[in-house]
Amino acid sequence: MIWQNTIYTIPVATVIFFSFIGTFYLWIYRKGTQDIIGIAIMIFSIIWMASSMLEQGFADFQIKVFWNKIQYTGSLILPVCIFLLINQYAGYKKLLNIRNIILFSILPIITLILALTNELHNLVWKSAKLIVFDSFSLIVKEYNTLYFVFIICSYILIIAGIIIVCKTIIKSFIGQYNENRWKNFLLLPYISIPLLVTLIKVLDINPFPDLEEIPIITAISTLIIIAVLNRTKIREMIPMAFNTIFEGIDDGIVLVDRKDNILKINLATQKIFNTTISKVSGKPIKNLFSGLASRGEGHNTLMLKDSELAIDSNGNLKQYDIRISKMHRTRGKYIGKVIVLRDITKIKKIKKNVKYLSLHDGLTGLYNRAYLEEELKRLDTKRQLPISFIMGDVNGLKLVNDAFGHSEGDLLICMGAKILRECCREEDIIARYGGDEFCILLPKTTNKDAAEVVNRIRKEFKNTNKLKIPLSISFGVSTKENPDQNIKVIIKEAEDNMYRRKLLERKSISSSIISSLERTLWEKSHETEEHANRLKRIAIKLGNTINLTESRLDELSLLSTLHDIGKIAIPENILIKKGKLTKKEWDIIKRHPEIGYNIAASSFQIKHIAEAILSHHERWDGTGYPQRLKEKDIPIISRIIAIVDTYDVLTHIRPYRKDIYKEEEAIEEIKRCAGTQFDPELVDKFIEIMNNELSAKAKK
Repeated sequence: MIWQNTIYTIPVATVIFFSFIGTFYLWIYRKGTQDIIGIAIMIFSIIWMASSMLEQGFADFQIKVFWNKIQYTGSLILPVCIFLLINQYAGYKKLLNIRNIILFSILPIITLILALTNELHNLVWKSAKLIVFDSFSLIVKEYNTLYFVFIICSYILIIAGIIIVCKTIIKSFIGQYNENRWKNFLLLPYISIPLLVTLIKVLDINPFPDLEEIPIITAISTLIIIAVLNRTKIREMIPMAFNTIFEGIDDGIVLVDRKDNILKINLATQKIFNTTISKVSGKPIKNLFSGLASRGEGHNTLMLKDSELAIDSNGNLKQYDIRISKMHRTRGKYIGKVIVLRDITKIKKIKKNVKYLSLHDGLTGLYNRAYLEEELKRLDTKRQLPISFIMGDVNGLKLVNDAFGHSEGDLLICMGAKILRECCREEDIIARYGGDEFCILLPKTTNKDAAEVVNRIRKEFKNTNKLKIPLSISFGVSTKENPDQNIKVIIKEAEDNMYRRKLLERKSISSSIISSLERTLWEKSHETEEHANRLKRIAIKLGNTINLTESRLDELSLLSTLHDIGKIAIPENILIKKGKLTKKEWDIIKRHPEIGYNIAASSFQIKHIAEAILSHHERWDGTGYPQRLKEKDIPIISRIIAIVDTYDVLTHIRPYRKDIYKEEEAIEEIKRCAGTQFDPELVDKFIEIMNNELSAKAKK
């Protein structure tokens, strides 16, 4: 191989080498469509330069023609690639779809195929001959019409690219200011490279006639433009990111200069102060915060340090956390401040609620035990003497919870708290000491005065006797009268006094609650006092017949009245429903023995009949509920009540059954169920008693 022009070969080879390195770099680090197009431009430029250099390196005409043809791969494809790259950087990305790329590439590809196979048809050039100069040789062709059609189309693409760039430049001046408009000025000479080189050749002022300038300049320019424009991406993103964050953030942001004049405020700040940027820009920051106070201090203090601020925004008072950061240049020169206003209204409310809950009882709103103990430390001083302490305990709360549910028990607690609050002074500290315990701390109060407070409270509680569940609380009082006394001992003394009082009142309180439960049962169900009396009369007769002890007869008498006490917790609409119960309703009804058991177990006066209440719906054959007991495992008084209650139900009207059995028919029905539902021995005794009563009635 003989190189005809070393001066030409060395620089072109150098450009090819660096172009290859640049292409490899783009290939490895490509980040977008523009880089992929740039890779294509670099590849086709390298092909063009390399084939041109190889053409110069050979003397043989046929070999020169071959490498001359290869150059068309670059010269025909490059205009399309350059046009696409311009559209990418100028922002016309809609043109960069597969359909348009194929459309732009059809003519160049057809022309390339025809150029490579020109000897078969001579459509691109008619003839080609070698012209030898002193230092180099060129192949000169006589081109055909098709070639000029392609040249015209290529220049149309170049001119279109120039128009697009110019249009973008004009828009950047007449529209909104574009911080990156200089990019478009860089694109303008780049797209004009083919035209400039052509103009140089037409004017015959080309200093290097043996060089193909277009691929060399294109390769170098492409590397430069991609490197420069990609490198500025971060610089472009910084202001865009700043604007996005500045305007999009929910916090208010104010930028002020070193003289405390407002430079810029974001949309959030405009909403907070109900103003606009045009009204405040360039004005002192103190004007924006005029009339507002920061923790009792003026706006001048606000300019100096972080603070909290209450701002009336459109009629809504909101709390803002103010954070001030000073801005300095790289060398440390102070240039201004960034003031950030964060809405902490919800946070403040949450903190307030948390603080409230940490000091108060969530159910009653009274102070809690933790607060009381802290106040005891504060008030346990000589100046506050005498200090009285009242301890109160709600009576029968467990019984109420079991009978009516915890919601009813909570209402009872709240009612008690309300009465305590109404009967005490504002300076007295009332606290919920435990589940059913209250305590009252009375500074500078004698024992006598504390006793009067207790009497006042008891008087109010008596007014609740007409309620479904009367409210009853047992109290104990103790007083610290000299500094040497231990306050904990005083509290313990009040607690002991309360429990002693509770024991003294226990019987009357329990009787009162049970009477209330009975009254409630009779009010909400078909059970009546007459029904209870009828059961009691017959049950006692049956009990005497089988020689029950006196204590057992007392239990039987009590069970006659309270065996269905659990029904007070059953919804009234189910208890008095006319017609057949659904399965779900029947399952609810079947819970009343267990509820009744819990109620009885909660009261010392009727605790001894709790098991009998639980078992009064068991059957002799073991098919009853809730425990499926059978035969003599069922308490004797429960077996008696089962027979007597069934007889009374059969012979008296009920909401769910209007037909009534005659006494003789009811006896026959009881007899029929002996050995399955009822104790057969007890049934025989019961029938004997009832037959005697019927005979006596008939004689009258």
